[in-house]
Amino acid sequence: MLKWFRTQKTKSEPPVAEVIEDFSNPDEVFSYFTAKTGITFEQKKSITATKLAHFARDRGYASYASLLNALRREEPVMEALVNFLTVNETYFFREMAQIEYIARHAASSRFGARILCAPGSTGEEPYTIAIALSEAGADMSRIEIVSIDINTEAIERARSGLYSKRSLHRLSDTLIDRYFDPEGEKYRIRDSIRSHVRFEAMNVFDPQMKRLGTFDYLLSRNMLIYFDPPTVHAAIRALCALAKGPKSLFFFGHADIHATPNELNEHYTDGVKYYTVRS
Repeated sequence: MLKWFRTQKTKSEPPVAEVIEDFSNPDEVFSYFTAKTGITFEQKKSITATKLAHFARDRGYASYASLLNALRREEPVMEALVNFLTVNETYFFREMAQIEYIARHAASSRFGARILCAPGSTGEEPYTIAIALSEAGADMSRIEIVSIDINTEAIERARSGLYSKRSLHRLSDTLIDRYFDPEGEKYRIRDSIRSHVRFEAMNVFDPQMKRLGTFDYLLSRNMLIYFDPPTVHAAIRALCALAKGPKSLFFFGHADIHATPNELNEHYTDGVKYYTVRS
């Protein structure tokens, strides 16, 4: 019996096929991503391509072609890629001139205000607006802020309302004590502010935007810089459809708009640029 075992040939394992990676041309993935989100990466294409290759490898895809197939078939893969490529660092009380103008303007209205923040990222900007309104003496029972973002992970972080000290570095100790509760090494925004802000995972081009209603103030800062010119105009038209009327005010980031769009009138008051819908 022992001799029989010794004379048997060991069966060899079938050869493992060599995985050949191909991350040479991301153009089709970029085109698909742009078609789905409106976001382009022309100004930082090489950096984004490197990130894209890491994303693919980490999830077991050996090429941009196999990643593209997965993006077309599996919604969770597309959502993960959107979250991966749209992470933006922000903080409280950033670029305050526009927000302070809104706070003064809204606080003086006896009708309250509905405010759209698109995008709102991880919540620092919409919560800053709520704090500024509270500090300006607005009737907070008449204030509603809606914040949208395409990044679902950012939305969940915003809803949690938990932030590092770094995110609060522009706030005085007085404001931190007034609007935040410490939790370990972090700070959670109080319900007195959080209750006035609603977060929605949504793209500005989503037909579901209509269900958000109309707004007195619309902020869209540092979103249009990721769009090509036709998509910029499409986004502006989508936002205009959410205005209550000609008295609704629009605010954009400094680099978002290079020339006044046909849909809007440009205004300056107290050094602050804003827009209204052109009638």
